Amino acid sequence: MPRFVIERQYLLPVYEQLLIEAPNLEAACREALDEEAHPWSENAEEDFDTASPVVVTRAVELPERPLTGFGENDDSNLISPGNALYSAGLDPLPIPAEFAGDT
Repeated sequence: MPRFVIERQYLLPVYEQLLIEAPNLEAACREALDEEAHPWSENAEEDFDTASPVVVTRAVELPERPLTGFGENDDSNLISPGNALYSAGLDPLPIPAEFAGDT
């Protein structure tokens, strides 16, 4: 039976209100996006009420012959699901629209 590694995610909005003095809106927006000038504070809020639905973002089918080290406990040979998804040279599968959402 085929085996797949699938990555799923939901996007959790995090917001923070900033008071910024600037000569115009564009400069204020540019400054608001500068995380060095305005690092995220402990006042940032996670907004679970408007989180996106869970979607499948990437999937690969594992070959019948296991990837070397996949799932083994020897850290020197371990190929994690993330490595299988992004580094093992496996072709990503097209995600059916009903599982992909708007991403």
